[in-house]
Amino acid sequence: MNMGSQHAISCRSLTKTFDGPPVVDRVSFDIAPGSITGFVGANGAGKTTTMRMILGLVTPSSGQALVNGAPYRELAQPRRAVGAVLDGPGAHPGHTARAHLSSLAMAAGLPPSRVGEVLELVGLDGHARRRVGAFSLGMRQRLALAAALLGDPPILLLDEPVNGLDPPGILWMRDLLRRFAAEGRAVLVSSHLLAELAEVAERVLIIDRGRLVADAAMDELLGAARRVVELRCAEPARMAEALRQRGAGVGVDGDLLVIEGVSARQVGEVVAAVGAGPIYALAERGGSFEDAYFQLAGSLTSPGATGTDERSGA
Repeated sequence: MNMGSQHAISCRSLTKTFDGPPVVDRVSFDIAPGSITGFVGANGAGKTTTMRMILGLVTPSSGQALVNGAPYRELAQPRRAVGAVLDGPGAHPGHTARAHLSSLAMAAGLPPSRVGEVLELVGLDGHARRRVGAFSLGMRQRLALAAALLGDPPILLLDEPVNGLDPPGILWMRDLLRRFAAEGRAVLVSSHLLAELAEVAERVLIIDRGRLVADAAMDELLGAARRVVELRCAEPARMAEALRQRGAGVGVDGDLLVIEGVSARQVGEVVAAVGAGPIYALAERGGSFEDAYFQLAGSLTSPGATGTDERSGA
C-alpha cells in the first residue's frame, strides 16, 4: 500500500459556507499513514461536512483537502486509494449483500474475488445471499465497511462506524481498526462514543462550531484533563472553608463537595487535620477523554448551541 505522499490526508484552511456563518471555518490538519485519528464534535460542529469535502462530495468555499497530495476528484482509482463509511451501505433493500458488493466492484474495475474476501473480513460471509432489507443496523454497518474495503485502500474515513453494533461487535471493530493502523493504513474515525474512541485513537481532532479547537495526542489530552475530588461529609460547610483556605476550589451541593486543585490524598489530610465529622465518601474522578472534550468544546454545554445543520449533515 504505497501512500504516494508524506501525508495520507492534508487539509489547509478548509472552509465551507452555505448561508450565514461558516459550517467549517479554516480547518487545517494532516493525517499520517499507520495511525488512528479520532474526529469529534457535537452535531452541527462540522465533522461530516469536513469529511465530505475530503471525499469531493462537497466543494470547499475556500482552502483545500488533499488525498495523497491530490484532490479526491483527481484520483485515477479512488476506491483503491480511499475507503469511506459516511451514510450506511447505500444498498437497495432488495439486493443481496453479495450482489451489492459485486456491482460496486465491477464499477470500480476490481476483481470479483474481492467480494468474498471483504464479506469474510467483516463477518458477513454467512449472510452473503441475504437481502439487505432484512439486515439489522449493525449488519448494515458491516456491509458499509465491506464496501469501503473493496479496493484494499490505504486510507479509511469512517463516520460513526460502531453505530448499531452490539458490544462484541464494538470490540471487533476496535481490533479491526488497530489492525488497519498496524498494516500502515491511515484511519480517520468520527464517533460520539468518546470513551470507545479513547480506546483506539492515538490522536484526536476536536471541532467546535466549525473551528478546530484541538489537534493533539490522546495521551496529552488525557493528561491535561481536569480531575476533581468528590467528598460527602457531615460538616460540608466547615470542610469547604478549610479546603478553600488551602487554595482548593470547592463547590457545595448538600453534603457533597466537588473539589478542584488538590488530590484525594490531600483532601484526606485536610479531613484529618480539621477533625471534621463523619466522612461518607471520598473519590477522585476525571482525567477521561469526556472531561478533556468538555473542557475544550462548548457546543454541548453553551446556551443556544445549535444542532445538526440540515444542509450539511454535520
